Amino acid sequence: MSSKEEKLNEPLDDLDSVQGIKGAAVVRRDGLLIASNLGQDIDDDQVGAMTASTVGSGETASEALNMGDVDEVSIEAANGKLIATGAGDEGILAILTESDVNMGLVKVEMSDAVDKVKKVL
Repeated sequence: MSSKEEKLNEPLDDLDSVQGIKGAAVVRRDGLLIASNLGQDIDDDQVGAMTASTVGSGETASEALNMGDVDEVSIEAANGKLIATGAGDEGILAILTESDVNMGLVKVEMSDAVDKVKKVL
């Protein structure tokens, strides 16, 4: 495990301790996984690629609609949510949650995690 990955595990572990969060990952904007704690039943590489694609599409749509910078992109489905936000110029923080998670708490914890991830990247 690289030093960068070890440093990124701290904010990911902090997120994992929040009730309703299933796991989190830091991916590059090209979709390559940097670090994750998503669990064995989730394909980390697939999450990385889908997260980068989703964020990229959101940014393209926001630009085309003159909406300004994207704060976050989220997908709400019957069995959970994906929330993704930029973490520096090259990184994205992706969080997978249960469907009934307290989003206020998730957003507070996500903001703290993004600050920590930016310092590492």
